[in-house]
This record gives sequence, structure tokens and C-alpha cells, in this order.
Amino acid sequence: MLLATISATAQAQGLAPDVLFEKVSPSVWVVQTSDAQGRPVGRGSAVVTAPGRLVTNCHVLAKSSSFVVKRDNVSYGATLEFPDPERDLCQIKVANFTAPAVELADINKLRVGAKVYAIGNPRGLEVTLSDGLISGLRKTDKDELEVVQTTTPLSPGSSGGGLFDDQGRLIGITTRGFRDSQNLNFAVPANWIVELAARGQVNLDKRHAPVAASVGGSAARPGVELPATAPLRVGDSLEYVLTDRFTNVRRTILYRVDKIAGDLVEFNQGALVERAGGGMIRMTSPQAGEMDNAMPPGGWGKSDLKVGQSWKLNYQGNETWGRGNYDLRASVLAESDTRIGDGVVRTVEIKYVGFAQKNTTTSTSWRFEATVWYSPDLGRVVRFESSTRATNVAAGSVIRERVELIRILRGDAT
Repeated sequence: MLLATISATAQAQGLAPDVLFEKVSPSVWVVQTSDAQGRPVGRGSAVVTAPGRLVTNCHVLAKSSSFVVKRDNVSYGATLEFPDPERDLCQIKVANFTAPAVELADINKLRVGAKVYAIGNPRGLEVTLSDGLISGLRKTDKDELEVVQTTTPLSPGSSGGGLFDDQGRLIGITTRGFRDSQNLNFAVPANWIVELAARGQVNLDKRHAPVAASVGGSAARPGVELPATAPLRVGDSLEYVLTDRFTNVRRTILYRVDKIAGDLVEFNQGALVERAGGGMIRMTSPQAGEMDNAMPPGGWGKSDLKVGQSWKLNYQGNETWGRGNYDLRASVLAESDTRIGDGVVRTVEIKYVGFAQKNTTTSTSWRFEATVWYSPDLGRVVRFESSTRATNVAAGSVIRERVELIRILRGDAT
């Protein structure tokens, strides 16, 4: 009885930091990413969650062509197995890898004020221990935990590391802390790891599935492809393809012309209203990812742009979850010809660089970059590539998108 009491008391008090580190540090590894030429791109962390399997943040792997997991002088080649960029979790696979897996904590037992430890590789310093408290448990409207807030210090390189309770059980996967904020750091909850394989497989299936055209859930009626410069009529559709550049998942976006009144063109039952020359008047239902969410008032381009021009923009975006703030600088880089279907149009390449405050309830801003190929003749974007972060979890998740105008369809064709 006395031994049982002592054991229970010791467990309630938690492991000593050195004992905890010795227990779980063999399960935390460095992720080193490289480009197509083998040059280093960046570093992060990963946690062993099953034999030969590690979990990291997807943004750690972004922009890489290959990556390895390493510790000290030992390095293993690794491959992406299951991507879930929406939650910023990716599972990677390593052959002949025997590092021990961690134990997952019961998320339902987490309490604000509890002692926690982070183990990762901040700024390339391998397997570093830091401690802090759970300072918040942020939940969705459905009362589901979506992020663990902690005072534990996190730095670049900590992304993908482990946040552990005082028994060495995994609470979450650490992601970057908020820029310019002290003691405001986050981890995505460990219970998401259980769902990662299934969600990742769905993403992989979508990657290889044919693109299905739909607007608001209803199928589009096939039409005859128009020359790129043909004037739009009621019933015509602009067919774009939105691609997640990390997972290669694609979906078709159609903008159907429902009404033309003077200088105004109405698409998708009023979800988008433009001037005849392409300048946005109103958008109530963004469809094409960041191209719509972050669109400046008046649109991404103008008819009189010249190479070398630059200007500043400060505006509110069109996000469905709240109008974010954008502080950008635009520069016209070049002119070129771009193929749309069987036709070619002249385009102006514009680079937008700056910061986006996606969540107006905080002062945190994420880096935002977009390259736009805009056709003055069409009065619209024909290609759009963006890189930023989102706010579907409090710490943000990576967004890398491409949107392309594929063709223009005549709606009254039979």
C-alpha cells in the first residue's frame, strides 16, 4: 500500500525535467529539407508516432524537393506519406528506422496552467528542451479543441516538434509562435494524429482524381469554347482551375455570367459583380482561394499598366471567415503572351509582396506573396500564384495555391 501511494504521488508530481528529456528525446528528430539541386532549404522538427513514421508540420516541407530526418551524425532518407495541409500536419515515412514512438496524451484531460515541455530543434540547435505552461485551450464553435496555446518558447526550427505533458506524453505538434508576441506560442492537438492517415489519403485520392466542374455544388452545362478575347454574354462561363501546390489537389471554379447591366457584369447569382473591364465591385462568396480572398478593391490589375510601375496597397480582403487586412507593395515585372485554350493573350506580370493580417482579432501578420498574370484585353487575371498562411487553426497553416483560366465557354451552345 505504501509503495502504491508513493508511486501515485510521484506520478502526480510529474517527471523531473532530466528524466522526461531522457524518456522522450529519442523520439524527436531534425527534418532537413533540400531543393531539386540538393541545396539546403530549411530545417524543422518531427516526432516519431509509430514504427517508421514521424509527424511534422506541412509548412516545414513546403518548397522542398527532398528531405531527410537526422540526429547527430545519423541521417535517413524520408518520403511524404500522408499530407493534411488544412491542419498543417504531414506524416512522413522512413525505412529501417527504429526510434521509439511517443505516447499520446488524453486531450480531454488538458487543463490551463498545467506544466508542459517542448522538445525540438530551434534555430538548428538539435534536440533542445524548454518548459512552460498551457496558457489556453482554443476551441471551435463546435467545442472541439483546435489548438493548444502555451508559454513554452518556440523559435524557427521548433516547427514539427513535440509538446509534452509532465509524464512525457505528447500533447501536440508545435508550430511557430506569433511574430512580435511574447509567450504566445501554439501546438496543434495530438489527437489529430489519429485522423491524419485517413484525411491524408483523401487528399491523395483527390490529387489523382479527374477535375470535376461545379459551382455551388451543381454541375455546369458543357458549352463551346470561345476565343479568349470574345466579349462575354449572359450564360457564358469562365473556367478556372484552383490547385493546391503542396498536395496537387485540384478543383474547377466556374464564374457564370448571369446578368449584364450597362457597365456591370454579375456572376454566380450575384456572388461576384465586376465592371465590364474587370474591376471588382462586390464579392460576397469567394470561390478561388486567395485570388478571391485577398483581391484588392478594383481587382488585381488595370488596363494601363507599364513595366517598372509600382504602388502600395492597404485594404481589407474578402475572406469568408472575416475581412483580413492587407499591406502590400505591387510591382509590374514584365509583359508576355499566355495561352488560354487554343488562343493567346497579352499579359502583364505583377508581383505583390507584404503582410496579411488574416485574423483581425489579433495583431499578428503573416508574410504574403502573390504573382499575377493579368490580361488588359480580357480585363481579368489569367494566372495567379500565392504563398501565405491561413487561420483555420490559431497558429495558421501554409497556403500555396495556383489559379489558372483554362477556357471561356459559350453558355447557350447545344
